[in-house]
Amino acid sequence: MIKGVRVADYDSAKCFIHSLQRAVEESLKSQAEVLEMVAAARRIVTHFNHSGVRQELNLPNHQLVQDVMTRWNSTYYLMERLLEQKRAVSLYITDHESLNNLTPSQWELMEQCIKLLKPFEEITKITSSSVSCISEVIPHVVTLLKYLGKEETADRTLNLLTMRSTLKVELEKRFDFDDNDKYLVASFLDPRFKTSFLGLVQKERARQKVLLETLKICCDECSSTDDYSSPPSKKRNINENDRTIEIHDSFWRCFEEMRLWRQVLLQMRLIFI
Repeated sequence: MIKGVRVADYDSAKCFIHSLQRAVEESLKSQAEVLEMVAAARRIVTHFNHSGVRQELNLPNHQLVQDVMTRWNSTYYLMERLLEQKRAVSLYITDHESLNNLTPSQWELMEQCIKLLKPFEEITKITSSSVSCISEVIPHVVTLLKYLGKEETADRTLNLLTMRSTLKVELEKRFDFDDNDKYLVASFLDPRFKTSFLGLVQKERARQKVLLETLKICCDECSSTDDYSSPPSKKRNINENDRTIEIHDSFWRCFEEMRLWRQVLLQMRLIFI
């Protein structure tokens, strides 16, 4: 598909969800304790897909979720559902010595992982919607980076320093908007965001890009007006009456150009407000 778009010379942008998937995957791999916890949780879920203990204890009747390697949020749902069923799982494992339970530190690590990745899961669901568009990419990424840098996030995920740092590095690496103006212009023109999530340099770049495109359209419209709207000029002998007619025609051509130019300026003013 990517090759087809390139061959057809279409304008395109990389998949936001796929890039987010790669960033979260790398962060999960960056911390050995997290990898061990996820592997242990995966073994439990594989063995413990159904249990009568849940019904006996009146716990939420939710089946444990098996994760899929191609979707990071399936690993999130695995941890979330397993933590919800922690009591039932622990009681079951007590009577089945062949299955090892998670250690207290691993249960704690799992809870912190869920807290850390919750905003990523929410944004993944939002951008999976059929009405999601490219203008939301910058606001989402800026918000996630802000979230990762907050002291409150650090306090709630004390044991995930390496994972937090890797997440931040991966987001900054995979979403470098300095190389692509499409994201800047899209957010700039979206009335929900405008310049709220853009830096000073990004704001100026977006304004210049929109200005250049507007001027280009204006020039094309003026050229088109001159070519098709005005009647073909006839050759005349240069005399006083003909010169008056020529001046008259030139005046109305300028008048039409000024009218189009004022419309463009009005549109630009509405854009930059």
